Amino acid sequence: MDQIGFVSRIEGDRAEVIVRRVSSCGDKCTSCKGGCSVPGIKTTIKNTLGAKPGDYVEIRMNTSIVLKSAFLVYVLPLILMIFGISLSIYLFKNMGYSNYENLGFIAGLLFLGFSFIILRLYDKKIKKNENYKFEMVRILK
Repeated sequence: MDQIGFVSRIEGDRAEVIVRRVSSCGDKCTSCKGGCSVPGIKTTIKNTLGAKPGDYVEIRMNTSIVLKSAFLVYVLPLILMIFGISLSIYLFKNMGYSNYENLGFIAGLLFLGFSFIILRLYDKKIKKNENYKFEMVRILK
């Protein structure tokens, strides 16, 4: 996944880069006229090219890593919530509870909360891994 970023400042061998987010309408603002403003995301990456503040740089991250992360963030909570609801409705119904649907819903919310704990631990793990970082490819003129 390639992006263009603006180097806002340099601290040692690290550069703070502002990356413009792509809006949900695909940045077709002239045809959309929705008036949405999409703020940039600040990230700190290793300044391997010697970029200076004010430079535009092309940055890259492995596409498979981006897709894997997107899957985990969007699909894992949904899967765990549906699994928690289904499993607990089945169990509570077989145990003879009359309000098994309400209990299943509550259990689904607990499974959803558990998925966020998993994502938090995964986030801490990938922050330390250099393979999950952006890298500078080239300075744009």
